[in-house]
Amino acid sequence: MKSHGPLDAFAFVEALGGQTENVERSVVNRFHSAFAFLGGQLTSICEHCAENLPPAAIRSAVMNGFVRLGQERLLVNERLLLFASDAVLTEFCGETSIEESAMRDPDYALLLVCDTESEIGETGTIELWHSVARDDYTIVVKGHEGREMLRDAFNDDLKDVVTTIFDLGLMLTQLHLAQPSSPYCGLARDLFLEALENAGYRQAS
Repeated sequence: MKSHGPLDAFAFVEALGGQTENVERSVVNRFHSAFAFLGGQLTSICEHCAENLPPAAIRSAVMNGFVRLGQERLLVNERLLLFASDAVLTEFCGETSIEESAMRDPDYALLLVCDTESEIGETGTIELWHSVARDDYTIVVKGHEGREMLRDAFNDDLKDVVTTIFDLGLMLTQLHLAQPSSPYCGLARDLFLEALENAGYRQAS
């Protein structure tokens, strides 16, 4: 993270060092069961065993809790400024909304909506969702009336998503950004088109 750099999104703190007394007063003393300073670094701990937890072990729980609070309008922007000489952050969801959905975990952002046609001429859509916490993908297949037909979760990458679409025998006819102004959705479109091309799909002329 650059010095005095503002965030355009929200972020998970991987590590934080520097003026530890200020951070300790602002963060650790308020969330004493979740964080501690170990070796000069802000570290997530298990409140039951007080052991060090790697960021990946708690990222999903933290993000899901954050999103649920936001959906219930229970978050308050305190404009709390923290200064650190060494910060490692993982930013999430820049300029992209995380929508309330029927997903088991609410940390999924809707990226793309694809119009589809089956081998027998039935039309519908495929929604591509991305979990910002686990970095995996879920696709939701819907019929022409919007009824959910299939949900395929925990695809590790877009290659897996394309394989699933191929196995379902669906042809993609149109591709739409879920949020046209979002660079996150734009990047997802480019990567998805690349994955389709690598799998042998060709755009009809």
